[in-house]
Amino acid sequence: MNDKGTPFTGKIIERLCSLSHRGATTENEATAANYLEEFITKIGGKATRQYFKTSVSYIFEVWWLLFFLLIGLSLIPFFKLLSLAFITISIVMLFLYFDWRDTWITEFPPQRQSQNVIGKKQFDSNEPQPRNRIVLMAHYDSAPVSLLYLPSMVKGFSSSLKFNLFNLLIVELIAVLNCFAIAAALVFWLRYIYMTYFFIQAIIAGLDYFRKGYTNGAADNASGVAVAITTTQKLWTQNIPNWNIELVLTGAEEVGMRGAKYYLNTCLSKWKGEKVHVLNFDNLGVGNLKIITKTGSITAIKYDGDLVKTAIGTSKSKPEYSNIEIGEWHTGDFDTIHFQRSGLSSLTLSAQDENGLIPNLHRPSDTVENVDFDTVERAANFAYEVLVDLINGKYISRQDVDA
Repeated sequence: MNDKGTPFTGKIIERLCSLSHRGATTENEATAANYLEEFITKIGGKATRQYFKTSVSYIFEVWWLLFFLLIGLSLIPFFKLLSLAFITISIVMLFLYFDWRDTWITEFPPQRQSQNVIGKKQFDSNEPQPRNRIVLMAHYDSAPVSLLYLPSMVKGFSSSLKFNLFNLLIVELIAVLNCFAIAAALVFWLRYIYMTYFFIQAIIAGLDYFRKGYTNGAADNASGVAVAITTTQKLWTQNIPNWNIELVLTGAEEVGMRGAKYYLNTCLSKWKGEKVHVLNFDNLGVGNLKIITKTGSITAIKYDGDLVKTAIGTSKSKPEYSNIEIGEWHTGDFDTIHFQRSGLSSLTLSAQDENGLIPNLHRPSDTVENVDFDTVERAANFAYEVLVDLINGKYISRQDVDA
């Protein structure tokens, strides 16, 4: 372990990475949850778990979507309307899925149990419950290794996704032409071309997962967990009246942010009347710290709430954080997407290289040896300063959040 890490921050990362991986729904993910409960107890909190069912991996969900699409294409010569129905439903589901919205495909097998680990500081029963809430969040599961996350692929992820979505519209057109017996020869050849194309896409999506399994997940996201826990510890040791500080470590993020969505669904009704801010930490192992103000693969998600305004104000007003800039991320997404879409003040802090990429993302090289502990520690210090400024009401009126 790099000796630049503080003992506690380094210990968290080292402990999580002592497991070969923390793949969603696996025994290792459950073991990691045990470790997290120990850390929460050490910083003076009470740990509880939320259990939920989820797909084993996003790869199986993508395969199901492509399977129904291929079924539709294969039915074209035999059942015109049925093939059109299969293709249309598949395309709608694919658009929704890659816009990180609910689809019934996430209920398909294989399904197993995952868990969120939640840390809370107990209040005296005689004290009034705070009406302001800060949720510090990070996912602790590690990702499947994927060829789709080779640096050369990540650079063009957004363009590649749009290209595939355009091809899906062509497939829909093929099905419509087939229903009206138009351009039969063209339909015949395009059908086989697209069946081959999407079959190859399915192989590429899962090849490295079945060859290499899961990443060790040092940067993604043991680093984020370490920052979330240490920042929570700093806040819990302060006397902060009227604020509820909660730590939420989510499982199955790499399946499609399932843990965060489950947590949100269980809390929305309880939060009525509260002012809630969600600060998420993801991939803080190496690179330049970024205040993420825009995400989304199809629909752009803009983050411009009080938490974002405060983070920008903190970075601009304190010289030691002046080089922390705003950033975007459109290759996959973060846990905060569900909270932002629900109208809550949300922000993800992440780290990117000079090209705007996350180093070692979903690759076997995501190990402790490749973590820069200075970046991890700096992220924890910055997060603490941002939240203190938020509690004190600083910078909330800022208007210079970059679109």
